[in-house]
Amino acid sequence: MKTKIISLQFAYFLKDIVERPDLEFNCLNSEMLNIFDAMPQMIPVPRELPTDVPLMVLRSSNEQYTCNISRSRIDFIFNRLDDSKSNNEVLSDFNLKVKGLTQSILSKQEVNRFGLVARYFHQDNSAVHTLRNRFFSKIVDGAEELSLRFNKPSDSHGYRINDIVEINAAELIIDNKATKGILIQRDINNNIKPSSYIEKSVLSEISTKYAVRVSESAIEGLIK
Repeated sequence: MKTKIISLQFAYFLKDIVERPDLEFNCLNSEMLNIFDAMPQMIPVPRELPTDVPLMVLRSSNEQYTCNISRSRIDFIFNRLDDSKSNNEVLSDFNLKVKGLTQSILSKQEVNRFGLVARYFHQDNSAVHTLRNRFFSKIVDGAEELSLRFNKPSDSHGYRINDIVEINAAELIIDNKATKGILIQRDINNNIKPSSYIEKSVLSEISTKYAVRVSESAIEGLIK
């Protein structure tokens, strides 16, 4: 697998601060069919710390799935452990779980912002050369490190949707071996509309619409 998902993340930003998220979301795991089957971790966070510091962490026993719950946001994270599934299978399964999580969270609290983040790694022994030819001029010839970041926003369902792409020549340890390549991160999120929240049907439609932008073909299209 030359290009593969490293991790996926879906973030829910709560409209109101929840003082006891451990009580508010204590049924989250059962409503998600017990995918977080490891012992939950409770963190005694002082109130003076930022509200996005996790108070409760749910994990699957194989550490493939994690859910960080704070007073102001909930982050659902997938980390790839092996290559047993294709990128499309991984993304399809992740989207299905996000759909269930959206149902559960929005039945308890209103959300005013979301974030979908995908990280891919594309193996390439000439990553700097590839990025130079794709995005830069000869002024960067001889560079040993190369990266870029851009945002191409659009509008959907009355919201401004950011599409932030970060691309870096990088080296990762894969199967205990240093592997050169290109690390691509795509972060899709919305600007908050004052005193408003995203309805469940709207969030579902937006996330479905933009999920195609973190597919394998869409990610590879950024660097080819």
